[in-house]
Amino acid sequence: MKKIVLVIAIIATSINGNAQFGNLLKKAKDKVTEKKTVETTTTATNNSQTTTNGDGSNNKLSIAKSDVSFTLFDQNYGYRSPSNDGTVAKFIEDKRKFSPYRHIRKYEEKGSFHFAKDYPELAPVMEPVNNDLVISFSNSPFTSTGAIAANSFTSGQNIYGKITTTKGTIKDALKIADNDDGIKISFTLYDNEEETINSFSTGETFLLTAAQANSKLVTFDIIPDLKNYTTGKQSDFSAGTFAANHTQYIFKKNGNYKVAVFVKNEKVDDWGKPIYGEDIVFANFFDYTFSAKDAAKIKKDQSEINDLKNEAKKNAITVLPEEWKEKSSALVMGITQDKLLQMLLGADLKSLKLIKFFASSSNGGWTAIYDQVNVLPTYRKSNQYYTVFYKIVNPNNSNNGKCWFQTFGLRQQYMGGGTYGVATIDANDWHFAECDKMK
Repeated sequence: MKKIVLVIAIIATSINGNAQFGNLLKKAKDKVTEKKTVETTTTATNNSQTTTNGDGSNNKLSIAKSDVSFTLFDQNYGYRSPSNDGTVAKFIEDKRKFSPYRHIRKYEEKGSFHFAKDYPELAPVMEPVNNDLVISFSNSPFTSTGAIAANSFTSGQNIYGKITTTKGTIKDALKIADNDDGIKISFTLYDNEEETINSFSTGETFLLTAAQANSKLVTFDIIPDLKNYTTGKQSDFSAGTFAANHTQYIFKKNGNYKVAVFVKNEKVDDWGKPIYGEDIVFANFFDYTFSAKDAAKIKKDQSEINDLKNEAKKNAITVLPEEWKEKSSALVMGITQDKLLQMLLGADLKSLKLIKFFASSSNGGWTAIYDQVNVLPTYRKSNQYYTVFYKIVNPNNSNNGKCWFQTFGLRQQYMGGGTYGVATIDANDWHFAECDKMK
């Protein structure tokens, strides 16, 4: 300000007349005021498309789309973390690339239900939308005729899902490898009023049969009718995560929510190995009107469905694993075969005939499993695992004559101070198999 006053004073000495001096001084003062007003307003609005002049009029600013600020959703801080802000130009500079379903919105927007695919400006930094697979919903099972697609439900209704390809097979759309016939289904809950996004921590992986992987359609249950599971009319899969999460922690109050259903499979590199954190993703959404009075029945039915599924799984015939064909390796964990079988089966050994014992290739030793919170080991597991193939030979057993297999390893709990406890069995589920194939 001192420089401006000095310049005006010098000019004033060369002008005749007080009126001329007064007019010149007023114009200079107005110019400074106008400049200050524009600068202040532009800074405060942060990417606003208009600025206010000193006389109250508005000017349109020509701001390039690449200069508009976006903010990414952070699971801890929501859309309120300044470190998540950026422009398209900045994203390009940082070589960022977003999934079409990345949670992002413009800086001045509200609500949680926003995705990268909703903004044409983000096209330079967004992966293309993949439409090779479509997810549909209905309140009637897709396994029966007459199911009508819908995208709006209440918590008092049943909900069913269907995955359909628009070209090729399920295996083609999700790039499923021959040794990885699984698909992942997960759920995310959006509350636009509270501006929260709750991605359920537990998803579900479903192993596809060869027929399913090479088909164009598979069905899954979201909130099914319990009777379907007692009459054999259930879908191909039961995605019970959504039903199981009807808790007060997830649904804090009655009201309207948006629900996303994501179908995913991990991308693989040129060597066919999964790339951690990078998925092929398909999604669809439905509106969900929740009432707390329905939650108890939804959770109870899902618990009973889980019990029925587990029982059916135990009695299902499973294809023999590769270990059946492979040659067993030498034992390297310092425990004999007889001792391992005793630890696994105990007194049941008297009713079983061992068909084959398999030990994986290994140099021995242990792998520690760490607690993610305290960064301390919780236990360690053996680097050699075992698979046993048995036939039941007990006339008093209802499964007499059936064959089964089971894979297991060893585990030692961490005791503190760098020490571990005694070795115990760390077993997977057992599965029935065809005896004719175990020859």
